Amino acid sequence: MMRNLITSLFIVFTGFWLSAPAQPSADALIAGVIKKSTMVKSFEADVAIDVDVDFIRIPVKNGKVFYKEPDKFRFRATGFALVPKKGLNFSVITMLQQAHTAIYAGEEEKNHIVKIVPNDAAADFVIATVWIEKAKDRISKMQVTSNGQGNYTLEFAYGNMQYDLPISTVVGFDIQQMDIPMKFIGNLKVDPKKAGEKTKGNVKLTYSNFKVNGSIPDTVFTDDAAGQMQ
Repeated sequence: MMRNLITSLFIVFTGFWLSAPAQPSADALIAGVIKKSTMVKSFEADVAIDVDVDFIRIPVKNGKVFYKEPDKFRFRATGFALVPKKGLNFSVITMLQQAHTAIYAGEEEKNHIVKIVPNDAAADFVIATVWIEKAKDRISKMQVTSNGQGNYTLEFAYGNMQYDLPISTVVGFDIQQMDIPMKFIGNLKVDPKKAGEKTKGNVKLTYSNFKVNGSIPDTVFTDDAAGQMQ
């Protein structure tokens, strides 16, 4: 019902915006992001994972990330079980490629803002707001209401590489102590006064040592290979 209501509201707003002055096409903006992403056929990189949650202190973890077109993605970090999988494995481009309804929602100084509702009721997300850089055709921020997995925010920072791959990603989410496996907490320092409260958590992923468009065997993306690294 919620999805139908959101889609209906989009249709109403579309009728209103059609009578307004010409504005960028939401579909064209998304197509531009997807087209630019096709320059990257594969990549691998080292990643440092810095977790910021009020009630627990977690040392920085190190891992690897792999991607191979069209949709193979693997994130590996030994002993890292805190971040919701939807937050880390969220494939932005795959999400944009799904059938959806897109509406241009305005602009900021440096970004266009687009709202997306998937046409498939079984999609991983219900609605997403996407900030697209005007000068670069790349995503700087996303706010996602997922399907049964809560809300996530992703913020991307880019360097001066030839390809528009983020050098850091900040994932924001809601979390409680009960969301963290006790075996993972172990002897880490937990603040009991805050542990039972729902709080905001952030994870910053900082990437380095990129290898872009190299050869990555498919075995890297299998469960067996993931188990060997963990």
